[in-house]
Amino acid sequence: MIRIEGSGASQLVQLIKELGHNIDVTIELGTVTAKPPELKIKIDNMNIELEKDDLIVAQSLTKHTRTVNLKNTGKTSIDASSVTKFLPDFLYAGQGSLTFKGAKIADSDLIAENTELEFTDELKEGDRVIVAGIHEGQTYIVLDRAVTY
Repeated sequence: MIRIEGSGASQLVQLIKELGHNIDVTIELGTVTAKPPELKIKIDNMNIELEKDDLIVAQSLTKHTRTVNLKNTGKTSIDASSVTKFLPDFLYAGQGSLTFKGAKIADSDLIAENTELEFTDELKEGDRVIVAGIHEGQTYIVLDRAVTY
C-alpha cells in the first residue's frame, strides 16, 4: 500500500484510485482466426493473435461427449438406423432381404438412460467470442460465442 498524503479530499481521491482500480480480469471480444486443434484468436484492438497455449476454452465450445438421460412422452418415432438399438432382440432368420423403414409408436414413451450425447459444434474460423483476460493478460479464457441481433 502506498503512503497517502495531502488534504482530506486529496487522500480520499488517492485511496479510491488505489483500491478502486481493479485490472485482475478484463473482458474482451475476439474473432477465431484458426479452428481447433491449432486454435488462434485475434482480440479486438490488439495487434497480436493469441495461440492455443495462451487460451483456456470452455468445454461447451469444444467437441465433447456427455452422458444424459432422455425421456420422450408419447408419439415416439424410431428410424431404420436405430432399430437395433431399441429392438436388440429382433432377429430375422429367413432368406432374402428385410426392409425396415421406421416405426411410429403412438402414445408410447421412450426412455434412454445413461445415453452418450456427442456435441460436435466446436469453434470455427470467423466465430466471434467473449474472452476474459487473466494473469495480467498472460492467459485468456474463451467463455462463449458472441452473438448480436
